[in-house]
Amino acid sequence: MRYRYRTEKLQLQTLMRLDLSGATVLDIGANKGIYCFWMSRAVGRLGRVIAFEPQPEMNVAISRLKSIFKWRNMRVLNVALSSVDGVAVLARQRVGDGSASLQPSRRNVANETLMVATTKLDTIDMDFSNLRFIKCDVEGHEHDVFRGAEHTIRRYRPVVQFEATPSEAQGVFDFFIGLGYFGVMMLGNRYLNYLSREAHYKFGNGGHRDFLFFPPEAIGTTIGPNIYNQFPEEASRRG
Repeated sequence: MRYRYRTEKLQLQTLMRLDLSGATVLDIGANKGIYCFWMSRAVGRLGRVIAFEPQPEMNVAISRLKSIFKWRNMRVLNVALSSVDGVAVLARQRVGDGSASLQPSRRNVANETLMVATTKLDTIDMDFSNLRFIKCDVEGHEHDVFRGAEHTIRRYRPVVQFEATPSEAQGVFDFFIGLGYFGVMMLGNRYLNYLSREAHYKFGNGGHRDFLFFPPEAIGTTIGPNIYNQFPEEASRRG
């Protein structure tokens, strides 16, 4: 928990500063459940955390944490979200691998693969009322996840945090811009324009970046002045 807070300090600080009390939040690509820990705190006992994690071993691990921390406001689903319902190949280096991915391009560097169930968020028979926040980290499959969740996102207009590499990000940007969203990049301890070409402090011009996209009506509600006053003036630039 402490390691993730050090390495993703701005991302987790942002999560904890959002007004999510009593809200429904989604952790898509929950892995070991680190974000679940913070999300459970953010929503409180009247809120709900719904986690999606396709690796069966990690599903067991999160369920164990759920018992240890008494997360009564959490549900864990052992499924991969995507743009289609069915099955897919998940490539990974090892059990619990944070870089496990459904993207075919990742298979040539994987040590093992396994078949996992996939579903669109839009086809899940579940009540997502008061959905205010989505975190999505699925190693290159983000655009597919959002395409399969478009109806849900259009209906509830949540704030969305996601990870993407520069080569994969534009499709996701276009998706959210088409929904009337604005966005920022979270880099180091600063919020930048989401189109920023500034080098990553660790990965240089390669590697992934973290983004926060939000509908304008989230400003002053889910996103308070303690956050949006730090956004760059051009944060709402579209394309």
